[in-house]
Amino acid sequence: MIYFDNAANRPVKKEVLDELIKTEMNFIGNSNSSHEAGLLAHEKYLSLEKEIMQALDLDPTAYDLIFTSGATESNNLAIKGIYESYSGFGNTFLSSEFEHSSTNATMAYLKDKGANVSLISTTNDGKLSIDDLKNKLNDNCILLALSLVESEVGTIQDYQEVQKALEGKECKLLLDATQGIGKIPVHLNGIDMISFGGHKFGGITGTGILLKKKEIILTPLLHGGKAESPYRSGSTPLGLFSSFAKALTLSLSSLEKNYAYVSGLSSYLRDALLSISGIRLNSFSGNPYINNFSLKGVPGGEMVKYLSSRGICISQKSACSIPQTPSKVINAIYHDKQRALTSFRISLSENNTKEEINKLIEAIRSYHAL
Repeated sequence: MIYFDNAANRPVKKEVLDELIKTEMNFIGNSNSSHEAGLLAHEKYLSLEKEIMQALDLDPTAYDLIFTSGATESNNLAIKGIYESYSGFGNTFLSSEFEHSSTNATMAYLKDKGANVSLISTTNDGKLSIDDLKNKLNDNCILLALSLVESEVGTIQDYQEVQKALEGKECKLLLDATQGIGKIPVHLNGIDMISFGGHKFGGITGTGILLKKKEIILTPLLHGGKAESPYRSGSTPLGLFSSFAKALTLSLSSLEKNYAYVSGLSSYLRDALLSISGIRLNSFSGNPYINNFSLKGVPGGEMVKYLSSRGICISQKSACSIPQTPSKVINAIYHDKQRALTSFRISLSENNTKEEINKLIEAIRSYHAL
């Protein structure tokens, strides 16, 4: 099998699985318990917190770290938590039409509860319009939720420009960094809240974190007994947390090398595919990991099924979106429903090779000849 759906899920690194097993074997206590085994588990938890903060170059005195089941839970906790805790200060939430479903669906939930949800327009390359953001910012805004990297075409947001636009405002910024962490350089200091999941950079599915400034108060999603974080009840799965830290440090330590390698693969892929009649590139420059194309007259879902029958895995859109429907992202950027319906995504990692790309090109050419 050839795997080109790394933006949906990355293969778990062996070192990560080894870390999970080692931690579960060596730390058998509940980190909330007061006996020796519990105290050792608690010390391990604190060391993992420190390791993650150092890896992300964040000040541990400025941020709280909340271990979650992934970016979906992290986004829900951040958005709903702000709504419950700050509704007396404002009722407007800002986002864009290009956000992950865990953000869009949560915003729709808040809208049903009476919140004012406003979408910021985007530019022709899928970036947030700073002018429109400034126009829609007011004293009633309490949160802007934004993805660092759009998951279908791979647009990287100018998040630092967004931060500047929010200066002096009470509106907090939630940055969903899921598609960027471990792939592109990111400077997170100063961002109010940051969410991401581990399975996008070689971690185990079901792991993630939410980082927030200490002064921000969130109403928890889960209520129960004492836990490592007051914002998420339940016993901390120390093995999963340790495996998450391992995956993060591995991906960050090899970021530059992997980026250079994947950039070469992406250029090779784009040049080869664009030599095929009817192929159009939907992605932009700057992000080699996510490559989106359309083949005229061929629905994206049909291309996914055909390549799967040849042992090649790609995707039509984000794995969390509704299948067999036009890409709302492609349609919004190009205003072309057919282009959106025929789009497909090839997302790369350092595990891929030119030989695999050659087999992909051969398979698409064979389909084109049918």
